[in-house]
Amino acid sequence: MSSADDMLRAADKKASSSGGWFSNAQSKLEEAAELYKGAGNKFRLDNRFEDAGHAFMKAAETEIKNNETDYAANTYFEASKCFKMVRPELAVVALERTVQLLVEKGRFRQAADRQKSIAELLKSDAQDPEKALTAYIKAAEWYVQEGAAATGSGCYREAAQLACELKRYPDAIEFWEKVAAMSLESNLTRYSVKDYYLNAGMCYLAIPDYVACGKAMGYYAQQDSSFPPTMEGRFLNSLLEACEAGDLPGLDQVIQDFDRTKRVQGWQASLLRGVRKGMQEEPDLS
Repeated sequence: MSSADDMLRAADKKASSSGGWFSNAQSKLEEAAELYKGAGNKFRLDNRFEDAGHAFMKAAETEIKNNETDYAANTYFEASKCFKMVRPELAVVALERTVQLLVEKGRFRQAADRQKSIAELLKSDAQDPEKALTAYIKAAEWYVQEGAAATGSGCYREAAQLACELKRYPDAIEFWEKVAAMSLESNLTRYSVKDYYLNAGMCYLAIPDYVACGKAMGYYAQQDSSFPPTMEGRFLNSLLEACEAGDLPGLDQVIQDFDRTKRVQGWQASLLRGVRKGMQEEPDLS
């Protein structure tokens, strides 16, 4: 059996040859693509994941030259899986090329899946929350267009959390309220609306814009009359009252009381620190 390196060299030779009297360029490109993929799989077996990724990238580029874009989209995806093991930034590049080909073919549901994968890589492996936020939004829009509202809602939730972490509070409000509106459309998801309204309300307080928060709470009550008496609704109201009174010890007590019942951690804890900091700044009273 040929080694991965031997197959790669053979593929390069096939891809660069122009074809002669007894063979045409198209068949040579097909053979080259198969050799590249074969090399990629052998590199995988040897745990040479970066080499495998580059081999699959070459295979995809060869398939594009041969007008086999459907195959190329899948091959770029294979490249991304290899790169993900060692070079997440290259996995993003491979996935972006996959998405481009899928969009050109009008395969938006698959494009949304790959776009979501890009967002996950950017968030966790590449540590680029700004780009991850953009990727989640795009994936969410495509999911919603394709009738996959639940998955789209999940992407908007991820976008909202990232916006909170980046202190882009107006954007976070938009996403939390969008998720809440989507969740109100189904009895299966209505129970989560109280959490989304609470998150959006805390973002108003972190800006800080207490007047807008009060107006938003009135709107939330109109959209879902069950929200104000919930633990989350009462908590948000108590937060607003403490903020409006400039009562920092009272705010801390409200948060501690809520934390004993429903643990506050992660990005929500950071958001509440933003609320606390907002109290120490001049609120927007316009």
